Amino acid sequence: MPTPGEILFYMRGLWLLIKGNPAHTRYLDFTERGLARSFWALAFSFPFMVGSEIVSLSVLVPQTITVGAREILRSALVQGLGWMGPIVVLGLVCMVSGMPRSFLKIVVATNWMSLPVNIFAALSIVLIATGLQPLASVLLLVFQAVVLAAFLVEIRIVYLLMNEKALPTAAAIIASAITALLITDIGTRYIMGG
Repeated sequence: MPTPGEILFYMRGLWLLIKGNPAHTRYLDFTERGLARSFWALAFSFPFMVGSEIVSLSVLVPQTITVGAREILRSALVQGLGWMGPIVVLGLVCMVSGMPRSFLKIVVATNWMSLPVNIFAALSIVLIATGLQPLASVLLLVFQAVVLAAFLVEIRIVYLLMNEKALPTAAAIIASAITALLITDIGTRYIMGG
């Protein structure tokens, strides 16, 4: 399990990657071991992801969802699929594009990038759910800005790691985004008992 110091080390690598600094390779481990370790980001994010989804559904549609073990397990399943589905699609795009080596790097970088985004999102959702005004409205705007920024940063990371090729980057981003949206839509209905 990576220590907090190691996670900060990876975050520095991400920052250098986003800036286009080749020194990022000294901080991000793009080996198979690094790939396996990057999934610790999922393990650390998982409670935040499941908790924030349960909170948001219980606030948005309180009359149709009761929070119990079934809903928590369903949310965990949906969140796991929501993390892995886009990765599988991304792998297919990398293979079809003739860039299989980019796949490993993209997964490592985006896994670690997801950790701070998911923690921030969960904390924001819980605070927004309190309904305290004007705090909730301000946090909602900040949350939306952070989500947009994270999406733009992900595009930049994928672009840089796909050797700055626009078409494969666009295909990877569109395919993974559509997959994530489909899983979220179907998964939300599944959590709510549909």
